[in-house]
Amino acid sequence: MLKIMSNGRVPNKPVLQRPNQSHEPVSAEYARKLILEHRACDGMRVLGHLDVSGALALYNLPENLTCESLDISDCVNLTTLPIGLHVTYWIELAGSGITNVSAGHGFIWHWRGVEVTDKIAFESQSLTGQDILNIENVELRRVLIERLGYETFLQQVGGLIRDRDRDAGGERQLVYIPFEDDEPLMVLKVTCPSTGHIHILRVPPYMRSCHQAAAWIAGFDNPDDYHPAIEA
Repeated sequence: MLKIMSNGRVPNKPVLQRPNQSHEPVSAEYARKLILEHRACDGMRVLGHLDVSGALALYNLPENLTCESLDISDCVNLTTLPIGLHVTYWIELAGSGITNVSAGHGFIWHWRGVEVTDKIAFESQSLTGQDILNIENVELRRVLIERLGYETFLQQVGGLIRDRDRDAGGERQLVYIPFEDDEPLMVLKVTCPSTGHIHILRVPPYMRSCHQAAAWIAGFDNPDDYHPAIEA
């Protein structure tokens, strides 16, 4: 009866297709949109550089994903790379949840734009402050300090106190570590009044007082405008 009503032709049913189901290459912007909306399909091919940095709601990437380069920095909930991932150039992974990969992966890692080894990327606990001081490459040294942690680095190599005062948590110190070939590392050492935990917060090297550094951390360019009831 259907053939008679349609003059012998059976109309084709529309084929519903999920985004990128055909695996045709998509733009990096569209790929990011699909991934962040959790609509990306396995086998996605991305044209150029795929940037999903800072995506806190990102827990996985599609399997067999292909792109030229990949930025997953600060994706703290992304803890594994997908099966079949192919990246032509490099992966920026600073601050991501990726803590280890299988041997023989073949990926090139970047950390804040600096190429690093597996050891630097995933075995920061094996670093020492003295090892870092012996590094001549300034950019790599900065990465290593971040990987080791400012508090640990300060504990291991010491520092010079530029200023000290007190707030609700007790004494706080403005400490710096000079380098011959780079700007000094400047940190504000404070104690949380509620937990007693010590925090080491990096600040610009031109800071001259603890109050100025605390004001800068709070977002004040002029320290005279910073008058908190309780500084922490």
